[in-house]
Amino acid sequence: MYSKLRKVALKTIALALIAMLWTSVMAYAAPVMNKSANKGTYKIVAVGDSVAAGYEHGYDEQSVPYGFVEHVYEQALFHGLRAEYENYGVLGLRTTGLNNWMSAVVQGTESVKSGDIQANLPDPRAERIFNETKQLRLAISDASLILINIGGNDMYAVLDKLKKDANQSEAAIIRDSALQTYETKLEASLRLILSLQPNVQLVIADQYLPIPAPVKVGSLVFPLFPEKDRLFLLDSVKQLRERLDLLVHQLTQEGFRVNVANVAAAFMNNELSFTSIAEGDIHPSREGYAAMGKAFSKTIWGDYRVVKPRVNDVPVSVVVNGKELAGAHQPLLAKNKTYVPLRDIADAAGAIIKWNAASQTATVSLQGVNVAITVGASNLSINGAIRPLIGPPAFLRTEGKASTLYVPLAALSDGLQLQVVYRDKLKTVFINK
Repeated sequence: MYSKLRKVALKTIALALIAMLWTSVMAYAAPVMNKSANKGTYKIVAVGDSVAAGYEHGYDEQSVPYGFVEHVYEQALFHGLRAEYENYGVLGLRTTGLNNWMSAVVQGTESVKSGDIQANLPDPRAERIFNETKQLRLAISDASLILINIGGNDMYAVLDKLKKDANQSEAAIIRDSALQTYETKLEASLRLILSLQPNVQLVIADQYLPIPAPVKVGSLVFPLFPEKDRLFLLDSVKQLRERLDLLVHQLTQEGFRVNVANVAAAFMNNELSFTSIAEGDIHPSREGYAAMGKAFSKTIWGDYRVVKPRVNDVPVSVVVNGKELAGAHQPLLAKNKTYVPLRDIADAAGAIIKWNAASQTATVSLQGVNVAITVGASNLSINGAIRPLIGPPAFLRTEGKASTLYVPLAALSDGLQLQVVYRDKLKTVFINK
């Protein structure tokens, strides 16, 4: 391992920290995901830089992000919220660019160009994302939760100075200017956002330092970055957090719901596993994004939830209205489709279910909707109207003297109008009203 780490020498790390984001990023994934028009939905909006976007080392245009925003979205589902999210993370964005963008959002500017927001952005999606500024205004105005990660790009001038001559006195001047810009522009951006949605919960991440401490091999100590410069940068991160805390305190005193997600603490002493710095990329790894998701979720809900371990023959876990299905009847995989026990789901969702043994039909009543599902039928009845069943028909599974009606997941979303979300990374189905 040491031989690999030694390859990450001073010049490599410094160049990576300064240039990697600006010259080597690629397009990936659409910025807006998982939207719906359902009323009463818990709507999450993310804005910020490449970390907000969920960029990982090696991503290309086919890559699908699984960053901290996705983790927060899943936690919303875990808490029984009918959630959706939109992600407006832009690679290379600084706080000045964020402020320019939010100004255009509040002003309702119809045509926004990338150069109007920030010059020389490395994100090939930038023009397309900024063309959706009007859509972003609507999203912010209707948001329940806004997630922000911004500030890392503001500090590149400091790193550039240290790389060139390691003059900390001059670097300190540049740092102080960058921190002042960060504080001023971030406050302006937050106030613009809050002018559109003053009741939103707004959570901002502090900044992690991707540079690891010196590596110890026996009695020898090998710094992967000049230690005095690492400590200087660590102090810079601390000062940024202090300014962020003061800003959040001021907004909180004014009655706004603004909090800080402490992501920096999780990265401390985990830089090599939580980032891709060993490959010359400062972005979080999959582990790092999971740690960020935990930090955000604990700030928002006070916990971070996971499903219980599954036995080998159970294909997925099921969480209904925030509670994991734990009955004797587990989900089944039949004909490559996931089936769930209807009565258990109905009971967990607070529905009323009646069984007609003669016709082998279950009638489920929930929120003014009556759905009749018959064993083996290719359709179902919704308030008396016959509709085709999307997916395979329901079936009875008999064990001993007891029989359990299993239905495809589509019957729950199409018939009972429940939100049914399958998260492949978790192998979990979330069912919410």
